[in-house]
Amino acid sequence: MKTLLAGILHPDDLDETAFVDFLADGFSCTPLRPPNLETTFQDESIVVLRPHDLATSPDRQGFAGLTAALKALAEPLRDAADVHKKIKTYQIDLEGERAAETRHYVSAAGRRENGSAEWNASWTCRWQLDPDPGPLLASIELTDYEEVSLETPAQTWFSDCTEAVLGANSSFHEQLAHGLYFWSKRIERIHFAIHGAPFGLAVGDVNGDGLDDVYVCQMGGLPNRLFIQNTDGTATDRSAWAGVDWLTYSSSALFVDLDNDGDQDLAVATPYQIILMENEGTGRFKDRAALPQVDYNAQGFSSVDYDNDGDLDLYLCLEVAVPEARPQERQPKFYYHDANEGAANVLYRNDITDQSWIFTDVTQSVGLDVHNRRHTLAAAWEDYDNDGDQDLYVGNDFGRNCLYRNDGGTFTDVAAEAGVVDQASGMSVSWADYNRDGHMDLYVANMFSASGSRITRQAMFKPDAGEETRGIYQRFAKGNTLFQNLGDGTFQDVGSEAAVEMGRWAWSSPFIDINNDGWEDILVANGFLTSNDTGDL
Repeated sequence: MKTLLAGILHPDDLDETAFVDFLADGFSCTPLRPPNLETTFQDESIVVLRPHDLATSPDRQGFAGLTAALKALAEPLRDAADVHKKIKTYQIDLEGERAAETRHYVSAAGRRENGSAEWNASWTCRWQLDPDPGPLLASIELTDYEEVSLETPAQTWFSDCTEAVLGANSSFHEQLAHGLYFWSKRIERIHFAIHGAPFGLAVGDVNGDGLDDVYVCQMGGLPNRLFIQNTDGTATDRSAWAGVDWLTYSSSALFVDLDNDGDQDLAVATPYQIILMENEGTGRFKDRAALPQVDYNAQGFSSVDYDNDGDLDLYLCLEVAVPEARPQERQPKFYYHDANEGAANVLYRNDITDQSWIFTDVTQSVGLDVHNRRHTLAAAWEDYDNDGDQDLYVGNDFGRNCLYRNDGGTFTDVAAEAGVVDQASGMSVSWADYNRDGHMDLYVANMFSASGSRITRQAMFKPDAGEETRGIYQRFAKGNTLFQNLGDGTFQDVGSEAAVEMGRWAWSSPFIDINNDGWEDILVANGFLTSNDTGDL
């Protein structure tokens, strides 16, 4: 398959000898770039083409037919530079001892002088299984195709401006430019210098000048950074001046007006407590409270007025339980697909007075202690049922997700009856009315794994498990989910038909109107640890 993909870059140099060892006699394929492409979306800079219908008859024969199909597929990238191509085999079905069928995601993208181009496709391939010389490719059928071109001299929508914005600061060159992988080999782990742990950031206008500023959380041993935006678009490191440059490992932060005085206060999650700092109105902060945590490894913050009393409360997502904090509790068994022994998330009610900052743990009293031990990575608030109060969706890494319906300040988990359990590795949660019908829809990021999809569909994978259990494992590898709100308290999974399931190893996945046309788009951050691999986004 990689040999086929290589031929797309240089189709005029295709040599029959390169294919003779794996192309079966009588090979055939459908067109790999449909001839009947139609414009399905176009604005001032972007054009999306999709086929009116896909040809299912294999009308290309032998090496000559394959060459013609590959040349047509290469056309959108003929004059492109820096072409990046990828193929992922996500399913293998053996048909006895003599045949097999495989399914693949295939993509290629590159820059052109006046923009960029890419195409994404799905192929179904059939193989003859011969002991000698080995598997032979019998046919290729195109099952999905999309072509996108960007017409702009800038070549891309987004440009990396990190150094242009932060480059005047010594902290950028001396610390941030090296990355966490670099520092994890130079700082003792006792400081929570863990390069694989999450480190969040917060965005807000801390000094009231109308410009957003950025607070960056760091691993233990590195100072957190507050960058104040200047009128020219650059940003200045004011971490020490603002009093927020502590060296404690910080996983998440939030700018939020907790005391209702009109400026952005700061909440930061550290391993065993939440630090709350009051903004003095100028962007300088002072400590006001520390909220204790029973468990640790905070994953995310959110603020909400859950009880409609006029002030903002805090919800904290946690992942790792501390068994020593619950000596009376018998340690439950860990189940990858249905864990219930993780950390307990916390809802802190805002009870600030003129004299002191008080936050009260009301998790149990409001009903959020139900199904609350599932290794949570993300949560998001939204009034999905349009009844005037904020409901809560919780994405869990190793357990079923939860949808807590808010009924006047008390909560009930209705995920099962609403159809949004989404039993997978929940990484992020985002709400938006993507189809503009007046009801808020839900997008949940999980992990897509081509190898996981292949393995979990093999007959030898967990042969003693029931079909339901095997289906759960297959779901873990499927990818992201888009739930359409039907307006009656239930949702429908439309991720496949909307073509938004395969977000690779997805993390953050916000709805964003990228091209300002009034429709919510989706931006998915994916990947894992970044080191010296220049191909790792």
